[in-house]
Amino acid sequence: MWQAIHDFIMTWLDPIGIVLGLIATIPLVWTWYEVAIGERRRRKRWFEAVRRDPGARPVILIVDLLPGKDIRTVVEKFRAADSALKDIPEDRILVVTRDKPLTPEAMPDLLREIREAAAGILARGADKVHYFHAGPAVAAAPVGAEFANAVPVILYHFQGGKYLNFGPLRPPP
Repeated sequence: MWQAIHDFIMTWLDPIGIVLGLIATIPLVWTWYEVAIGERRRRKRWFEAVRRDPGARPVILIVDLLPGKDIRTVVEKFRAADSALKDIPEDRILVVTRDKPLTPEAMPDLLREIREAAAGILARGADKVHYFHAGPAVAAAPVGAEFANAVPVILYHFQGGKYLNFGPLRPPP
């Protein structure tokens, strides 16, 4: 009797167990692939799409803290030549400027203006911010803080006589 049960198990149940075991490994292999390879590729594609796609309601934010200089003219020239930026209407361009060098005493006013600009951007229903900055790097931190959990912010840097798109401020999670 035990021999018959053993033969039944070896003949029928053992191959069924092997097939079920192989089927069970498919989700494990798929999950490993998604975690190890697929997620990285998705992040890279997202990064490139955000860097190149202007979005449906983009806004330009210019923070010009260099006294005696007006970077808006250079930004406008760059915007006119850039296919992603040239169609942004004038009412979607916000500028924060200073006529004097930035001092610690002037930071509260600057922070208020940045908050007001961020509120204006969100009130316009913007889905992407193209950010141009001229001035001390310490003033860029509040901009990053204001938009950390809001819309994607695309960074532009003036280098070699022209602006370069450096991609999004915050990569995907």
